[in-house]
Amino acid sequence: MELVKEQVNYGKFSTIFALAYILLVLLTIGLMILSFPLGLYAVFNTNLGIYNSIKGLFIIFWLIYLVLFIKALQGPLLPLNRIPRSALNHGLKSIFGNTLSTLAVTFSSLILIILFITLLQESAGIGTGSLPETDPPILMLISNSIAPIEEEIIFRVAPIGTLTILLLFIRRTHFNLFKVLWHPAKYISELGKKSDTKIIYFFILISGALFGLAHIAFGAGWEIGKVTTSSLAGVILGLIYFFYGFPGGVLLHWSFNYFLDSFYYFDEAVKESGLSYFADFIIIIVGLASILFLLIYALQKIFKIYNKEGVLEKEINVKFGSFELKVFDRRV
Repeated sequence: MELVKEQVNYGKFSTIFALAYILLVLLTIGLMILSFPLGLYAVFNTNLGIYNSIKGLFIIFWLIYLVLFIKALQGPLLPLNRIPRSALNHGLKSIFGNTLSTLAVTFSSLILIILFITLLQESAGIGTGSLPETDPPILMLISNSIAPIEEEIIFRVAPIGTLTILLLFIRRTHFNLFKVLWHPAKYISELGKKSDTKIIYFFILISGALFGLAHIAFGAGWEIGKVTTSSLAGVILGLIYFFYGFPGGVLLHWSFNYFLDSFYYFDEAVKESGLSYFADFIIIIVGLASILFLLIYALQKIFKIYNKEGVLEKEINVKFGSFELKVFDRRV
């Protein structure tokens, strides 16, 4: 794995903004880490009565997420501890070199976009619905902590990972079955044709749509408006799984199902610590900053913006083995 980067010279204001944004991203990751013990405390300090036996099941999945979280700290391109220096020296795009920093940006922005779409749909009379309440309510946190692994295997690993294996098999390429399912993008360069990549992207769209439809197909209290938001989330989950592997897809899903909820249930358990309000505030701030960052990044990526004096494009080659992900560093 090789990362070739170009130096970026920030102005004074840009340096302050970049540093503040990096710190907020790291704070979001810190809140994710904090959610592990908070959720554990909330579950084990709640009387579940006849449901006490499922605490063991919760612990199993809790440990799996913890292992995946530790794995995500390490890459795929840069360990998390190298992200701040790399982002300041080589541009904020370096944030995408680590799974957890990518998830902090993706989750915070996506949750605000989904909220906006939901409000827009409901103002037009398109309901989203909600899951039925459980008794005790903490059962919802336990149930939601199990779903990410199950649903990521069904909607991401099965269609996207299996398709990658099929295309590799057709190309008669030697590969490790488990490694392809674990991180498909590492093997994309071995598919041989650009059309193969387009097929994978198409399947990501299909899996996202199926993910959205599944939310209303099986009842559970959701309404038609949920299809839109869940389909969008499903497509993003598919892209994260493809480029960052199984830990990335599962942990992004985990963020929606468990991360913030653990703060809410902890507040209930200790009678309002205020942590849930703080977590919400940070996610909103990081989300707004991330949306701005992603918009600028997308414009540079799609249109390769030129100013009147001309812009020098310097290519950054991010290699997963022989796979190259090319992004552009725009400098005057």
